[in-house]
Amino acid sequence: MRELPMFELLYPDVQLTSPSERFVLRCDSEGIAVITDTDRDQVVWRAGATGQLLLGHGCEVVVEGEEDDETVWRSGFAAPGAQYLTLTDAGELELLDRTHVRLGNIRTGLTHPVPLGDAAPAAAITRDAYLLKEGKIRRTVAREQDGWLRVCEYGKSGGMSYALTRPLVDWFEQEDTVLTWRRHLAGGSKSKALMLCLVDSAGTVLWHEGTQRPHGPVPTGEPYAYGGPALEAGGRLRNQSLTSPAGTHTLAHQGNGDLTLYCHTERRAVWSTGTGWVDGGWAELSEDGVLSVRNTHGVPVWSSGPSGSGTRRLVVGDDGRAELRDVDGRSVWSTGTHTACHGPTADAPRGAVLRRGQTLGRHSLTSPDGSTVLGHWDERRLVLFGADQTWLWYAHLGEAAEPGLRLAEDGMLRVLGDERPPLGGPADELRVEEGGVILCRADGTIVWRDGEPVAEPAAATNPPARGGIVKSLPDTDETLLIRTDFSDPTAWQALLTTVTTPSQDGFLADVHPVDDLAYRDLTTEQILAAAGELDTDLLIVADKTALTAPEMPLLALLLIDENDECREGEARQEHGQLRVIATELWSVENNISLANMDWEDFENATDNGVFRGF
Repeated sequence: MRELPMFELLYPDVQLTSPSERFVLRCDSEGIAVITDTDRDQVVWRAGATGQLLLGHGCEVVVEGEEDDETVWRSGFAAPGAQYLTLTDAGELELLDRTHVRLGNIRTGLTHPVPLGDAAPAAAITRDAYLLKEGKIRRTVAREQDGWLRVCEYGKSGGMSYALTRPLVDWFEQEDTVLTWRRHLAGGSKSKALMLCLVDSAGTVLWHEGTQRPHGPVPTGEPYAYGGPALEAGGRLRNQSLTSPAGTHTLAHQGNGDLTLYCHTERRAVWSTGTGWVDGGWAELSEDGVLSVRNTHGVPVWSSGPSGSGTRRLVVGDDGRAELRDVDGRSVWSTGTHTACHGPTADAPRGAVLRRGQTLGRHSLTSPDGSTVLGHWDERRLVLFGADQTWLWYAHLGEAAEPGLRLAEDGMLRVLGDERPPLGGPADELRVEEGGVILCRADGTIVWRDGEPVAEPAAATNPPARGGIVKSLPDTDETLLIRTDFSDPTAWQALLTTVTTPSQDGFLADVHPVDDLAYRDLTTEQILAAAGELDTDLLIVADKTALTAPEMPLLALLLIDENDECREGEARQEHGQLRVIATELWSVENNISLANMDWEDFENATDNGVFRGF
């Protein structure tokens, strides 16, 4: 134990340790309380009699006899108001009051702690100076010997205390900030409560105690290929992950606030920002090229460095590095701590779907609209997070060496290494939707929702189309890249990697991947019908040809406005179409979307209907 409360005896099977555990207070073979330096195996202090040591009446350290409660030895070490006895890393006993303010040291004598008032910089709170707010409830913040801060509240009916960890305290100690108490909205409450807050010179609350969840949905940032290998400037990871093209490494923002790079080959974390104390928040790549981890107030608690590097994207590579690259693809920052291992290719889950044979290890799944995420709070807890960080569903991943959730070949959803019955199934997909997660069959029948079996499985609202009504396509500002072939997940990921990699001149197709079984095997006519009233001129389709041919020739569809005039003698067309190889998609997408060129310019440059560049 780290502290011995008043009147609690130091029995032979009990020991009091210093923070580093170098010094230990315990009974020796003769039944005498001694302090031992374990590094030197040397006794540095000894009580004056055999018996049980305690902090007794008069707030003094004494020894009581083994046969009765009579005091047999007095140390003379006492302090009015003392409630706890502790041991320091110097091997000395100290006395604390009930709010953990230090009152005395057995070698130096009584201390004279100074109250700082109800507002002070965190660095000003020391072993001899503490934050204090008087009132019906007495509130204090005191420094513990290991650097943590102890927060206490006591009133007539009792009190409570908790500790703020060293990483959080270190972050508190920034310039032009103070710790103080402010009335703030408590999580889930409509009324304001007095909370300990970190406030900057402008009065902005950078942190507050209690719930760390924001009071509203967190903006999702710029859309990207969820679960892919790259994040563009302006993008955010909120409990989400990026996985290298071959699936060997994953960079995950966990719910506890840590940004961690995992090697699936070595089954371990190889790099981390060390921000697991944040409890929520997100990671983002800002428009000025800085990768940062932010708390739920949007305040940076870690960053890759100053702005001005020219960074435009964050990329996770199969060589075991996460790096920031500029517009020319040059590395400007890297984790650089993991020896390249080049493990075997893995069929990693991406987007919103976990399919048969896939394992959700350190990965995440994100609903198509970006609002709902199935991600990790830490390595053992898998959580379905809502837009406001609310836990919608939860699964503990057990004690396996590499914890994860697997949709097995038999369609049953299981926790790896867990002998308990499957969570659900049989099904062909685990899919994250806005506000929930489902298990569904290939025909769209939902058999499980948010951890509970569906009593009477029914077809999904938008089952895969086979000639009937087709689910409407999402309405976004980006050009839609619609997947219609689901036979090879690896080919789809290779395609995403290609189209999200800038050209040699830095050009990049501005696409929004649509990875949804509802569009499986759709015909061109069905895709056009699904486009409905979308305000777009161009659709890109990843069909079987695109995902099986060597150059990945995507189907590009030009939507023609029915009000557009036809040239004299020409028949009206409902759409134009051609194929474009994946590496040249940027040329078609950029120039058609911006109306820089005409469709005919690309048609005239095709070779057997395939555009390969000018």
